[in-house]
Amino acid sequence: MVSNRRSSSLLATARAAGVTALLAAGASGCSSVGGSAVRTGPVQLPQYSGPVAVYAAQPPPADAVDLGVVEVHGSLHDGEVGQLLPELVRRVAEIGGNIAVVEGTRARFDMVARNQVETFYYSCGLNYTCAGTRVYTINDEVMTVSMFGRAMSNRPGARPAPPLAPAPVTPAEPPPPAERPPLLDGPLPGAPPSEAP
Repeated sequence: MVSNRRSSSLLATARAAGVTALLAAGASGCSSVGGSAVRTGPVQLPQYSGPVAVYAAQPPPADAVDLGVVEVHGSLHDGEVGQLLPELVRRVAEIGGNIAVVEGTRARFDMVARNQVETFYYSCGLNYTCAGTRVYTINDEVMTVSMFGRAMSNRPGARPAPPLAPAPVTPAEPPPPAERPPLLDGPLPGAPPSEAP
């Protein structure tokens, strides 16, 4: 009996430690940084692999062409500017841009439920200690930060082709004036006769 209790408490302790280790490994190995880049401009460029200039407080160069919109986001420690800005630059280059224009950032707070595993120990007989495991749900408030802006390019070849102008239309000669019927003296045809005094 005594050895049975001891082995079950060791099993429970090992199980709790394993679950805790899995949760810790899962939490530390994942990044919440994500985002998207959507082409919206008239120019379609291939992916760019050079340096990308970032404009946040001043307007981009006048010769820059708009390529599309970009958004990146992250939660907890991944929601810091130091984590999000490199991802924004990567997304801009992904659609051919060499200029990233940061238009703004925003934050939102969400309640996220997660399971908490807790191991506790108690005396279960003379000179024996047993272990138990409790699992309960905790709600955490998580902040998600988004950074958004535009992808642009001022590289040679990024200017859109000028629109094709229609051929000039030369006006035709005006038609000759229509001939008027001669003026008639007297009553109009079909009009009732008028009495003269």
